[in-house]
Amino acid sequence: MNGFFKKNNMFWSHAQVQLFILWDQDKAVGRIAAIIDHAYCKKMGKQIGFFGFFECIDDYKTACILYQAAQDWLISKEMHVMQGPIDGRVDMGCGFLYDGFNSRPMILSRYSPAYYVSFAERFGLRKSRDLLSYYIDLTKPLPKELEERAQQCAASGITVRKFNRLQSNRELSWWVDLFLQTFADHWGFIPVSAEEVRTRFGVKQIRWFVDSSLFLIAEWNGEPVAYLWAMPDYNHVFHKMHGRLEPLQLVRFFVTQRTITYGKLHIIGIKKGIRKKNIGSLLNYKVLIEMKNRGYVGAEIGWSDEQNTSVHTIIARTGARLYKKHRVFEKDLGECIMQEVGKRSEDSG
Repeated sequence: MNGFFKKNNMFWSHAQVQLFILWDQDKAVGRIAAIIDHAYCKKMGKQIGFFGFFECIDDYKTACILYQAAQDWLISKEMHVMQGPIDGRVDMGCGFLYDGFNSRPMILSRYSPAYYVSFAERFGLRKSRDLLSYYIDLTKPLPKELEERAQQCAASGITVRKFNRLQSNRELSWWVDLFLQTFADHWGFIPVSAEEVRTRFGVKQIRWFVDSSLFLIAEWNGEPVAYLWAMPDYNHVFHKMHGRLEPLQLVRFFVTQRTITYGKLHIIGIKKGIRKKNIGSLLNYKVLIEMKNRGYVGAEIGWSDEQNTSVHTIIARTGARLYKKHRVFEKDLGECIMQEVGKRSEDSG
C-alpha cells in the first residue's frame, strides 16, 4: 500500500487522488481516498470518480463526513458519478463484503464489517456491481464432467506446464501481454502499458513468492495461450504473525506454511479465439488435483464479476458453490449538484 502512493507509481501518470483522515481530538476515527483515474473515465466514456481505502468506526456520522468529503472533492473535479469502494485499481481491492461474514477472508480476499454496507446505503449509494467468490470442498471427489472436459482438452493438443520462477523475467515477457489481452474487456480493467503492469506489487516480486506448482500455463503449438495463477492461503500463516514481519515472525512463516490446508484460485486468463477448447476446465482440474494431493480441504475461487457468465460456467463445472459476495456501489453526482444549486437558489431568495 505504501508503494501504491509513491510518486513514482506509474498509475499516477493518469490518475490523481485526495486523501482524507477524520480526527476526534487526537484519535483518527476514519479515512477515505477520493481518486480519479482519467484512463478509466476515457474507457467508460463517463466522468467517474472513485472512493476507496475506506475505514471508519461504527458510527454513521463519521462515515457520512468521510463520504461527503470525497463526494465534494469529486464534484469539484467535475465528476458525474462516485463509485466504490475501489482502491484506485480493481486489483488493489474493491467492494464491501455484502454476504459471507461467517468465514474468515482468504488471501487477496477483502473483509469489511457489515455496518459499512448499511452506512453506504444510508448515504445514498446504490448497487453498481456484485463480485462473486466460490468455495470448493476438496474433501469430496471432483465432478466427473470436469475430469472428462480436461481429458478432451489435453487430447486436442493443449499442454500444461508450471511457471518457471527461475526465469521469471522471460516468463513475464509473454505473461504481461497475455494478461492485458485476456482482461481487456473485463469490468474495471483499463488499458495500460506493459511496463505499468510489470511495476505492480505481486508482479515485480513474483519470483520470490510464486508457488510454481499452482501457477500453470497452457500452451498450444508451443505458444502460451492461457494461465491459472493459484496459491496457498497464506492468510492462515499471516494471522499467526499478528501483523509483524520481524525475524522471528519470518521464521514462523516458513515453518507454519506447511500447515496450510486451503488454496486460492486467483486469476485465470484464456486467449480469445481459443476459449471453446475446455482450457479453463483443464487448468482448474490440474490445480485442484495438486491441492488435493497436498491435503488441502478447500479452495476459494474469485472474485468474478457477476456479469461474466462464461467464467461462472467454467467455475460451475468444478462443483464450487457461491459463498461470498462483495458489492461496489455508486452514486449519481449530478443529482447532488442539482440539489446544491436548488438549495443556493432558495438561500439567495
